[in-house]
Amino acid sequence: MTASEEISKYIYVLPDFSKAICTKLRSIMLKAGKDLKEEWKWGPHYSCNGMVCGFGAFKEHVKFTFFNGAAMKDPQHLFNHCVDNEFSRSIKYTDVREIDEKAILAYVKESMAVNKSGFKRQVKDKTVIVPEELQQALAKNKKAHTFFEGLTYGYKKEFVELVTAAKREETRVERIKKIVALCAEGKRLNDKYK
Repeated sequence: MTASEEISKYIYVLPDFSKAICTKLRSIMLKAGKDLKEEWKWGPHYSCNGMVCGFGAFKEHVKFTFFNGAAMKDPQHLFNHCVDNEFSRSIKYTDVREIDEKAILAYVKESMAVNKSGFKRQVKDKTVIVPEELQQALAKNKKAHTFFEGLTYGYKKEFVELVTAAKREETRVERIKKIVALCAEGKRLNDKYK
């Protein structure tokens, strides 16, 4: 299946509100010029000299992310989600009427220009603070602990963010169990998508 077919299939099964948003965002991406390529990596995304942007549907919103958004100007102040991320910036939509096509097209073109300029993402601080509960759970499983400690910064950070993003204690506990199980099997969080 091609990336375009994969994206069409993804959008087709969405609830009406998110289907409308994703369809509109996709139509804008396809107008951005021949240099912007439609691809599939963990979901719909678009690239030009590296990843530019992508979208994903959630239960009550659609998140539209610019992967190098921290290097962009945001003159329309559209970035309203994940603005504390080291590199990415996102726009959270709950209704298709919120999308300003002209502004989004300008942002996409700016993001493409950022990539074309040779912008490189560089992590300034590679310290990962592992929550105490996760440390304790990993310590009880030698294989999981060894695997986790051998992971690079980015993979450790993904696991930690999964835990720290949990809003409820039950969710946090379940996610820690999942992480220990994955690490015991020698698997990273998103290995199934590769």
